Amino acid sequence: MTNFKVKGKIVIGLTGGVSAGKSAAAAAFKKAGAFVVCADVLAAKHLGRQMPAVQKYFKTSDKKQIAARVFKNAAERKWLENLLHPQVIRDAAALLKKSAAKIAVFDVPLLYEAGLGRGFDLTVCINAAYETRQKRSKFAAADFKKRDAAQMPPPLKAQKADVVIFNEGTKKNLEAKILKLYSALTAEN
Repeated sequence: MTNFKVKGKIVIGLTGGVSAGKSAAAAAFKKAGAFVVCADVLAAKHLGRQMPAVQKYFKTSDKKQIAARVFKNAAERKWLENLLHPQVIRDAAALLKKSAAKIAVFDVPLLYEAGLGRGFDLTVCINAAYETRQKRSKFAAADFKKRDAAQMPPPLKAQKADVVIFNEGTKKNLEAKILKLYSALTAEN
């Protein structure tokens, strides 16, 4: 288990289902003053660095083709995760440690799937109904369904989290909820 905790700050693991609002929640934490690290940004960076190995394995460097395959084939997804996750976790831990902010957030969609849940001071799950998430999704319906099925079911993520924030409303409503949580956490320190 990787420990992201840093003495003198609160480190939050932020997760949720596909299109639940993790990115909007991360942006709200950042706006409130938290330092935010995004697993997807780090994964994209490392995918670029590892493209020769990825291209050799998948016989293509087309990211859409690779995504289509990994969300259809668990073994291929696992291969890619095994390649990228250790690097993402290492970079995130270093960035969180270096941050001067009293509150730091690691936005990580596969927080529980990667076995990282106990490595934080607090875990927060952004949750929304399947229909809401599907409407918000930028993916085609079939792609959304495959991506959603590749993750732990959102109700189980919510059950494992220390804090669950329901995001059925607007971004402004979500931002208000994040600000309330941020204020409560900073009041304790």
